[in-house]
Amino acid sequence: MSRLPPPRREDLPEEGQRVWDQISGPRGGMGAIGPYGILVRHPALAERVEALGRLLRFGGTLPGADRELAILTAGRELGARFEWYAHEPIARREGTRPEAIAAVRDRTPLDALAPREQIVIACVRALYRDRALPDGLYAQAVAALGETGVIELVTLAGYYGLIGFVLLGFGVEPPEGSATF
Repeated sequence: MSRLPPPRREDLPEEGQRVWDQISGPRGGMGAIGPYGILVRHPALAERVEALGRLLRFGGTLPGADRELAILTAGRELGARFEWYAHEPIARREGTRPEAIAAVRDRTPLDALAPREQIVIACVRALYRDRALPDGLYAQAVAALGETGVIELVTLAGYYGLIGFVLLGFGVEPPEGSATF
């Protein structure tokens, strides 16, 4: 159970209500039990965190399947079950292959995956596990994703680490009985 109760828009100060409305627009709602239900209590921080997230999710250069695979990998590496709960359906809608989702969820070897899937997962895992991106993997990532794509991939890994820490730090869990890992 979350350490903070879900906020109600009408209980927030004016600045919090403004940020609530700003976040709700492109996302189709606030998701009061998710990370922004925590962050909206600090409106200036919520606004800036959400702006980066909006750019990465809705204005980035990586294809949706790659982006969501990176998000799932970050969530799995952190153990952020809510992140998985929120993004696994999005990953499927964006075309992330079930085999890639299963490999991340079950932490299985990547050999059977497409080379691009292997690179996305391996890069995010390396950043979380080793706090580095080895030269050989970096070169493969640049060849597959381009320089801008690698910048975006590394930033996605960091951003969803931030979101994962908000979720973990405040005990935000998915609804009881939800499928996660």
